Amino acid sequence: MTVKQTIFADWAVSPSIVAFTTTRQGGVSEPPFSSFNLAIHVGDDSHRVASNRALLKGLLPVQLEWQWLEQVHGNDAVVVNRAGPALSADAVLTTHPNLVCCVQTADCLPLFVAAVDGAEVAVIHAGWKGLASGIIENTISRMSTPTSSLAVFLGPAIGPCHFEVGEEVRSSFLAVVGSSSLIPAMEACFTPSENRGKYMADLYAIARLKLSAIGLNRISGGDYCTYCDDDKFFSYRRDGVTGRMLNAIYIEA
Repeated sequence: MTVKQTIFADWAVSPSIVAFTTTRQGGVSEPPFSSFNLAIHVGDDSHRVASNRALLKGLLPVQLEWQWLEQVHGNDAVVVNRAGPALSADAVLTTHPNLVCCVQTADCLPLFVAAVDGAEVAVIHAGWKGLASGIIENTISRMSTPTSSLAVFLGPAIGPCHFEVGEEVRSSFLAVVGSSSLIPAMEACFTPSENRGKYMADLYAIARLKLSAIGLNRISGGDYCTYCDDDKFFSYRRDGVTGRMLNAIYIEA
């Protein structure tokens, strides 16, 4: 795949792990979905989406199987042993080689998870609702690898510079923080904005805090803002009607 079409996870895991986020560049979709939209549910022409998916698959090994999700901003994680129809969930994990686990985003945080030895992988779609309701914790709990042997890469999401939320969002996270000792750290993930009663939320910081709380400290990534970089990323908060990037991970046989 070309540099303009993908961002590969930069982390210390087995070379058998392939994990990447597509950009919006290099496809055939027309505005407002231009151009490498991979989502069928956003209003784009279905033939163009099919062409984009075919283009992506043509750049990768032919033997790969693809597991897509129908994401609902919930906290369900599914384990798959073979590819099938799209599943209603917000995370997918596998131990099987050549099975591509997929989530789509356009501001929400994608988390790539892998056993450092390459035995197991997962990918998580984490908007604020999923983060607050435990999508990270639920996914990690379904993995057989100890947290001390897992690594996480935080893919491109909306940054704290543009993710403004209300008090109800902040309160949702403080209500489920668990240990009272973590309350100050969670409060620090929300900076008062210029608008009264609003906060700038840091999805990356929230994810790091939640991962550390369950003993997972091999964390990298979190360096992008999908809202800021309109040349590279789709952003629902910025554009409303727009496409979706694909976040995919698999174990190479």
